Amino acid sequence: MKKIFSIIITILLTSNLFAQTVNDIGKIALTVVMPDNVEGLTNSQLSKLETKIAQIVTSSGLDASGYNDNFVVYPIFSIYETNVVEGGMQNITVINSELSLFIKEIESNVLFSSISKQLKGSGNSKELAITNAISKIPTNDPDFKFFIETGKSKIINYYETKCEDIIIRADGYIKTKNYEQALGLLMSVPELVSSCYDKVHEKSILAYNAYQTQKCSELIQKANSTLASNNFESALDILANVNPSSTCFNEAQKIVQNIAKTIQDKIKAEEKKQSEEEAKQWEFKMKQWEFQAQQHNDEISLEKERINAAKEVAISYNKNQPKKITYNILVKQKITIK
Repeated sequence: MKKIFSIIITILLTSNLFAQTVNDIGKIALTVVMPDNVEGLTNSQLSKLETKIAQIVTSSGLDASGYNDNFVVYPIFSIYETNVVEGGMQNITVINSELSLFIKEIESNVLFSSISKQLKGSGNSKELAITNAISKIPTNDPDFKFFIETGKSKIINYYETKCEDIIIRADGYIKTKNYEQALGLLMSVPELVSSCYDKVHEKSILAYNAYQTQKCSELIQKANSTLASNNFESALDILANVNPSSTCFNEAQKIVQNIAKTIQDKIKAEEKKQSEEEAKQWEFKMKQWEFQAQQHNDEISLEKERINAAKEVAISYNKNQPKKITYNILVKQKITIK
């Protein structure tokens, strides 16, 4: 008996499938896209298939989840023949199937790489036969490695060709003060794209400095507003968020010094018991601020802090962007082959 089952079902691909960290930025990654459920396959089988695909990706040195999910790898798993073999104490079900994998760039709808593998599985039932076929997927197969390497090479080439366009777009965002959007775009360039990465790195620092200047001004204004109601502790907490690389950091330091003087005068005017306790609290807060100020003088630490902070801004921006694609469109839409 012959039947064909194709995995074509609507799903949502979101950027929050895996937690993102600053370590994700700068790496080439392929986000594995899977359907939620498919007639003929159990959730457990889909989960096993997803794990196998992730292993194929990671065994080639790439991450199976990325910073911006622009590059995806997705499967079509087809069962095209099912036979029942009679004999012995129990019949055996044998299935012949095919696993096809595709690497695609979402924004331009370009197919970068594809591969198909024939799989056979057997078991006491059709469900067990399918599970057996999935378990036999050879994740270290040289053909799969070539499939991933082809996609990786084309991804690098994609960024090399798009480098100037990315920088021009980022410049446009910077000019319109959309600094987070600029950083989100610039940070999408992988480190392996050496011809472009240095350029976007420099532009990222520029965008981040402008972003910090903007945020710093907002924090200074908020702190001054809080001080107007003599809420010194809240004002200091606000100023603690001022990044040492910001242009208004010195201004923030002056405000902190004024707060410290005001508090010292206040403590002197109050009872000794209360003064000692409050003095300890403010001494601790001031030490925290002094440590932050000291970091401002360490250029190496400052540069590293700038880069990581810029990455955090890019991650935050990326997480807030709606990213949806339906699996059936992903499979059915007319694509360009690169």
